[in-house]
Amino acid sequence: MTKYLTFATITILLSSCYLTREYPVEYDYKFLGEFEKYESFSFVNAENIFDTATDELIKSTIRNHLELLGYTYEPNSSKFLVNYFYFNDSLNYKGYKQPEMATFIKLKNKEEKQKEEYKKQEFPISDGTFVINFTDKEDYSMIWQGYTTDLYKDRIFEDPRKTRIAVISILKEYSYLPERKNYK
Repeated sequence: MTKYLTFATITILLSSCYLTREYPVEYDYKFLGEFEKYESFSFVNAENIFDTATDELIKSTIRNHLELLGYTYEPNSSKFLVNYFYFNDSLNYKGYKQPEMATFIKLKNKEEKQKEEYKKQEFPISDGTFVINFTDKEDYSMIWQGYTTDLYKDRIFEDPRKTRIAVISILKEYSYLPERKNYK
């Protein structure tokens, strides 16, 4: 009986590690982004490469996460657009070395932010890359984007659990909470 309990305990521990494994994520953001004005979001209406079930899983995971942070889903009058896509091949992705978003956005004033330099950085990615980005709806400028790769050759879109983990791994790097005026 103790062998069975030991085996069951090890199996549960290993499966919980598998379910909570995160993917490595890089992200960058607009230094002068006026994050305080973004209280609502919607999705870009674009033809997608994902099957319907995967597309719905990605959208619902993004929507649930953003709503938990305090954003409102408003398909007709949103302040920023959410887009996501997948590059299947290798690429040299251009990003930026930046201070951690939570520290920079909350603690720097506008003059300090204007002095900050974007330091370009290339990320050579040998496998597929999943990208989620947020775009200002007024001027169509990117305000934040996060991306992860199929580093483990997991084929993240073949398993709904891996898809969800990839989406959450990316979104947890977006650290701005909206300043809601109507909290009770």
